Amino acid sequence: MTRTDGTTPPKRLHILNDEEIEALYGRPCLTGDEQFDVFTLTQPEKDLLASFTQVPLQVYFLLQLGYFKAKQLFFPFTFDDVGEDVTSLIERYFPETLRSELRMPNKRTILKQRQQILKLFGYRLCTPTDRQNLFLRAQHAARISSKPIYILRELLHFLTEQRLVKPGYTFLQEELVGKAITAEGKRLATMLHTLLSSEERLALDALLQEADERYPITWLKRQPKDFSFGEMRREMTRGASLAHLYTVAKRIVPQLDISREGITYYSSLVSYYSVFRLKQLDTWTVYLYLLCFVFHRYQRFNDHLLTCFIHLVKQYADEAKATAKRPWLSTVEPGITICPPPGKCSNSLLPSMNTPHHLRACKSTPLRFSTGNA
Repeated sequence: MTRTDGTTPPKRLHILNDEEIEALYGRPCLTGDEQFDVFTLTQPEKDLLASFTQVPLQVYFLLQLGYFKAKQLFFPFTFDDVGEDVTSLIERYFPETLRSELRMPNKRTILKQRQQILKLFGYRLCTPTDRQNLFLRAQHAARISSKPIYILRELLHFLTEQRLVKPGYTFLQEELVGKAITAEGKRLATMLHTLLSSEERLALDALLQEADERYPITWLKRQPKDFSFGEMRREMTRGASLAHLYTVAKRIVPQLDISREGITYYSSLVSYYSVFRLKQLDTWTVYLYLLCFVFHRYQRFNDHLLTCFIHLVKQYADEAKATAKRPWLSTVEPGITICPPPGKCSNSLLPSMNTPHHLRACKSTPLRFSTGNA
């Protein structure tokens, strides 16, 4: 690795696909049953509806109210955009009104309705202070896991918990999740500058340098296929080669203040990226990935050995049980008679109730075979 400035422009962050974004932010497309549910009014909602005297305003209010109940968002729309919902509302609440009589309310009225709906449900729009708190929440989530989807879910949970209307998706993705991941990367890189010595950096660099026509990191990524002697011997060789770097990782990784899930995630990126791609990334970012990989991989190595040991012990135990259950009568020499069945043997094993107490122990003799001449 020679790059230290991260000159390769980062790709734009993509967390959700178009369908997922539509499901989260798209205007609801209601079925008949859903229309009935979201447009069924509670008494406070009926009282608020009555504050609008004109039918067009009432219809538009009901549409905004129903869509907010479904998605906790407001949407721009005209009556023509949502014709099926308009028809359903007219048939249910305004049977004497013709759809052609509906006229769009002005922007001021639309905003007023939104404020009344927010007040009714105890929600509010995001203020600059709320957005700053969201960013702090994103930074905290990034320390637990830098997976973009994890951070996004934490933000959505926070918004619901605080009864805040979701800001736009682009803002969440770029301004909150993206910048939180960047800030976390800079924090970790700064710490690694202090914690990693030059010799330790060279040892990490060596993982990405070709040796004997292979890259050490590619070899270390391999997992044992089974518990055969050959596979486990190769796994022990990999573990031995990681031992020195593990002492480095064990010293540094706990100081980075990242969660176990975060360690696993950064480690997984070493497996996800090719060696060629890793060499293109920022050097300190790759050091972070490699340290987490070594930390996680060495622990997996020990897990494999322990699992193999348990597997072999169980295998030997099963074989011993199978051997013990084999017919042993064939091994008895001719001329030897077998003792009576267990029900009759018990009489000879247990002391008689008529036997004096000090002699009872003498009658409890071990079960023995007797010869035919006895």
